Amino acid sequence: MTGGRAQIEAPIFFVGMLRSGTTLMLEVFGARSDVAWFSRLLSRAPWLPSVCILERLASRHPNLRSTIYRSDQIGPGLRRLRRLERLRLGPTEGTPVWRHLLGDRFMDDFLLGVDATDEERERFRSLVTKILRYEGKPRFVAKLTGPARIHYLSSIFPDARFIHVIRDGRAVVNSLLENHPGWRGTFRERQPAWTGLSAEQLQRWKEHESSPSALAAVEWRAVVEAARSEARELPPGRYMEIRYEEFIADPHRRLDEITAFCGLPRSADAHAFLTQRVRIRNMNYQWSNAMEAAQLLQLDLLIGGLLADLGYPRAGTEEARSVGS
Repeated sequence: MTGGRAQIEAPIFFVGMLRSGTTLMLEVFGARSDVAWFSRLLSRAPWLPSVCILERLASRHPNLRSTIYRSDQIGPGLRRLRRLERLRLGPTEGTPVWRHLLGDRFMDDFLLGVDATDEERERFRSLVTKILRYEGKPRFVAKLTGPARIHYLSSIFPDARFIHVIRDGRAVVNSLLENHPGWRGTFRERQPAWTGLSAEQLQRWKEHESSPSALAAVEWRAVVEAARSEARELPPGRYMEIRYEEFIADPHRRLDEITAFCGLPRSADAHAFLTQRVRIRNMNYQWSNAMEAAQLLQLDLLIGGLLADLGYPRAGTEEARSVGS
């Protein structure tokens, strides 16, 4: 105990651009019986952390946990199932919780080099302490999409672990523009979703007629590069990268790698959840089928260099066309 409050040991944060697989990994990792998280109930009442006590049922009765469906299983039947699934227990990003905790500045900015204020630090640590107590777990895990805010979160939790989930930027752009309800047809197609893009990044977007696909590509690159830059400030052992494509190719092995990075024992519960309650399929081929040659060229100009650095094939190659097929 320190100052009458339990220590918070090495909280775990999954970070990454939207549509990169952070939800999948949080759900699977969150099936462990020894980690607490922002719950769906808490998202509905972020001022009332005591609702998290109900999440103990998810550990005692795994059938109460929600199922993860593939993105290609959309239809009337699935929509009905999804409505029922929302009544089940499980972790969530908890955007209302983040906003209640840390306000609009945190949600809307990259916050590069910015430390949390003493008040923000105390507020966040107090909430996590309560969640751990109510859920009866020793470790805390959360996810945050968009800018990683690694420096900021490290100023609150100096021993935090960060797992950066990276997905092929072309698949991300295609998914955002085709079927993300918070992106397609919204202001995010016309103006940056977050403040903090550099003049150079904004100029790249404008050079491509300020198109929605160019903006999404520029933001994917900004989010990935910022997270990797912030990670270089961290001591060894606090940051790892995992490719979405690698996870879905061998999820049980990758889950064990994440678990070892976090300093936790292998979890039979998480592996059972992955086998029984997760329905995933590699959907990365959709971008190569959906995008015209001109759009692929545009993305190669905007993000091709970073894709290559990350080990992804460049657009226009046979290797790129065969990804996920």
